[in-house]
Amino acid sequence: MKSSPDVILVHRLLKNTVCEKVGGCAYALYSDAAIRAMGVDPVAQGLIAHRETIDIIGDVTLWVRDLEAAWQQDDAQRRMEVTRADAHAMLEFDIAAPRQTVWEFLTVPGQWQQWWDADTIVEESGKGRRGVGTKNHCMHGNHTVVEELLDWHPADYFTVGITLPVPDAPRIVMTRAVLDGPDGTTHLELRLAKPKPKDRAFVDGALAKYAERMTRAIAGLRSMLEGKQPVSDAVEEPALTRSSGRFLTDPVKSGALR
Repeated sequence: MKSSPDVILVHRLLKNTVCEKVGGCAYALYSDAAIRAMGVDPVAQGLIAHRETIDIIGDVTLWVRDLEAAWQQDDAQRRMEVTRADAHAMLEFDIAAPRQTVWEFLTVPGQWQQWWDADTIVEESGKGRRGVGTKNHCMHGNHTVVEELLDWHPADYFTVGITLPVPDAPRIVMTRAVLDGPDGTTHLELRLAKPKPKDRAFVDGALAKYAERMTRAIAGLRSMLEGKQPVSDAVEEPALTRSSGRFLTDPVKSGALR
């Protein structure tokens, strides 16, 4: 059976000179024929013109996407980290467990719910995977606090926008950073973004209650990770239910940030 020219072309293009041209081997390579078939303007899309010469075919016009450069550009645009220097307030905890383990207990709803005092925690992601835009619904009785992921850098930090079930409550932005501690431990930093002056009293009141709850919850998490309390292998993550929240008037009673 004779191979078609297109099959031969694809096979030969697996050995190309793109790495030398873009200075790295993270790339996507498109034939000019594929670009035309898709109706894409390669220049407008920032693709780089490239040419390969194949002995039995001749010169082939191609287009390259430098994925390393694309990632760096996207990363710079998306980064929304509250740094230590910019934080309005910060809570810090040391946990005797590896970073990846702590990260999972902070971000996977079934594991998060084991140590945080919510009735249920439900994840909602339109993209089918956890990342920017994912929303976590943290349910306390008939009231729900919603956290939307604004920045996501596993397993270093993530930033959330927090909506409390309180009429006209300001959105609270917090970065949760997971850092290496000494001797395999983890240092957790919860950095609160500076609120607008008009919102400061509300945010400070909510933060005070949140700090109390988080301190108690971290003590429970430490006990679990040190083997003093059982850890469930699998925790059922319930379907999203309708909340009757956003009718409280007291930020402390609202669940204080979650």
